[in-house]
Amino acid sequence: MNTDTLTTFLKLSEIRNYTQTARQLFVAQSTVTNRIFELENELGFPLFVRERKNLTLTTEGEHFLEYARRILDLERSAIQELSNLNHFTQSLRIGSTNTIYECHLIQPLLAYQKKHPDISISVSIDHSMPLLQMLQDHILDVVFTYVPHEKSPILSTAFVTDPLVLVTGWKNTDFAEGIHQSELIEMPYYYCDFPFQELGSFIKNLFPKGHPFPLTMDRSVNLLPFLLESDGYSFLPQSLVAPYIRDKKLRTIATLDFTVPPVHGYVEYCKDTPAGNLIEDLTALL
Repeated sequence: MNTDTLTTFLKLSEIRNYTQTARQLFVAQSTVTNRIFELENELGFPLFVRERKNLTLTTEGEHFLEYARRILDLERSAIQELSNLNHFTQSLRIGSTNTIYECHLIQPLLAYQKKHPDISISVSIDHSMPLLQMLQDHILDVVFTYVPHEKSPILSTAFVTDPLVLVTGWKNTDFAEGIHQSELIEMPYYYCDFPFQELGSFIKNLFPKGHPFPLTMDRSVNLLPFLLESDGYSFLPQSLVAPYIRDKKLRTIATLDFTVPPVHGYVEYCKDTPAGNLIEDLTALL
């Protein structure tokens, strides 16, 4: 099992077309076919179901997908670590959700880099659950997520509490005096639940079951351009939208008969990690 084969498997599972996969990987279609055939032989089970023009992952293929990603991530991490040995005294591998990075990490990282020019810093942006998995696989040294990990050997500490506020474009004056829960169905609400886990479900349950949302995003920060250019609404972390509210690009809508819980950000790392002293220096800047 080599990395070229795993990369081909991941790309084919994404595109679901042999010809297009070959084009994107700059190889012959027969190469893609042979790599998948060899991988299936090595694993001992089929990874794809081929029916006419449709290509879908088997149950085994779905399960293997995450392992393939983790194997490639681990290899990239190892190569990066080895290449840093001759240039830096230590390295720190950081993972963060997009919103936490944008709102709470950029300035501390700038200060940290100036303080420690001899340390190599790498940052990966992803959702909370994949970040925690990479932490457990020792691909990352420390992660900043919205999900607390409650099992040893991972230490999880809340470092920020961020209120969620309902916002819309500054020119939109509907519900300027506030909104009742029963009125939510009247607004074009832009929905995002990935960063907030259970809190995302709480927000979704404010609406009738099966309520259609005109726009759904997997990252809250990606909603901003749409809110700025439309009359849509969304609950977003206050620290994310504060500059836009200050500059009168977004406005807040008060909730009159319901309250949305705040979102908590966590810093998480493994006990006895060799990077423990580096992590302590970083968290002191938060």
